[in-house]
Amino acid sequence: LRLHPCTLIFATYPEDQQAWWGPPHAAVVDEFDQGLENDGYGFLIEGAQYTTGLGGSAIPFTTAEQHRELMAGYANGSITINLTRERGGGQVLIDGDGQSMPIYSLTDQRDIDNMHFGLEQQARLHQAAGANQIFALATGMPGWRVGDDFEAFAGRLNRIPLRAGGAKLFAAHQMGSCRMGKDPAESVADPRGELHDTPGVWIGDGSAFPTPSGTNPMITIMALASRTAEKILEDAGASGRETSETVEARA
Repeated sequence: LRLHPCTLIFATYPEDQQAWWGPPHAAVVDEFDQGLENDGYGFLIEGAQYTTGLGGSAIPFTTAEQHRELMAGYANGSITINLTRERGGGQVLIDGDGQSMPIYSLTDQRDIDNMHFGLEQQARLHQAAGANQIFALATGMPGWRVGDDFEAFAGRLNRIPLRAGGAKLFAAHQMGSCRMGKDPAESVADPRGELHDTPGVWIGDGSAFPTPSGTNPMITIMALASRTAEKILEDAGASGRETSETVEARA
């Protein structure tokens, strides 16, 4: 199971950011997509929607007054994420009741280093753009304000635990839980997308990815689904099985 784990930085500016205007993902920074080891496992910095409800529940605060102040100025806020292509991952197990049970945690040190670096680079981006406050969504961690020591803040970002009680992690891209491959011991489906152990059953979505994609996966999923459909038609033709097209043509 791969998820493109993300951390999030929230920054406020002197003026209304109008984050409700235009496409929600209108800007992407790909400078760091090769990662710290230059191996293609890095991250993208992406702009994100307002997500007011999520922000209200996740922004760190110590008093009710501070929370009211932050939410009152939410229109001046800007949110970025670092969408990380991870080397590690999790798994989906089946519990005693036959229900799926996803398990995921960050354990690969290279992923942890990339995510910490991503937090720092997001903060530097906002500072350079003129933010007057910068917050990591991390329990108990004070934000940065104009006049504070920014390098000390950046150092704290690199020490945030990436787990419960630390930085809040986000994910929206479930991939690789039924990955394709030649070896049935290491994969669920063959390279065409047909299950190794159940002929006639095919997978054509993100769960078939052998590795996580290096960017948001929607176009890759569309391409894979189209390819899988072609393989299904090829297989039906080779085996003599009828498709809806052949039935319609004969009719």
